[in-house]
Amino acid sequence: MNPTIIHKTKWFWPWQDNLEEAWLAQMSQQGLHLKQAHSPAGYDFVKGSPETYAYRLDFQDPRKNERRHEYLRLFADAGWDHLGAMGGWQYFRKKVQPGETSEIFTDADSKIQKYNRYLAYLGVTYPAVLVVLLIFRNSWPAWLIWVYAAVMLLFAVLAIAVSVKIAQRIRQLKLL
Repeated sequence: MNPTIIHKTKWFWPWQDNLEEAWLAQMSQQGLHLKQAHSPAGYDFVKGSPETYAYRLDFQDPRKNERRHEYLRLFADAGWDHLGAMGGWQYFRKKVQPGETSEIFTDADSKIQKYNRYLAYLGVTYPAVLVVLLIFRNSWPAWLIWVYAAVMLLFAVLAIAVSVKIAQRIRQLKLL
């Protein structure tokens, strides 16, 4: 019998990973267990019996895979199931007893490092895409260059807003 897959869409910003984790745990308590996250805001769930799972997210630059096996083994050894990745965000799940909590980061500094990895990725990705515009600008029609420039401007504004919110989250963690 094939499991029933239910697709849900819900948007979370990168600094709201704790809210996303709580929402995923709530879905499992309702019998919807994350199978995979895909595209921004897309989630596939397997319908089953209600369970109490802790979900945790980590960010790893998707371009750096040289130690991926060791990274995943570390989590597996601690009892975490790796459910996959979406845009560098790694999704982990672990069954817990009601009222119990499980963490992959035991201190604020580890959480800060996660956000710093994301900021570093964002700081490299945006300029790399901008370089594409500069390289190919002579071969594109003028209207396409303007569309691309408008999209890049929008992404720049979003990247700045996200960076500011993540910096605020880092400051909150430093106060802990």
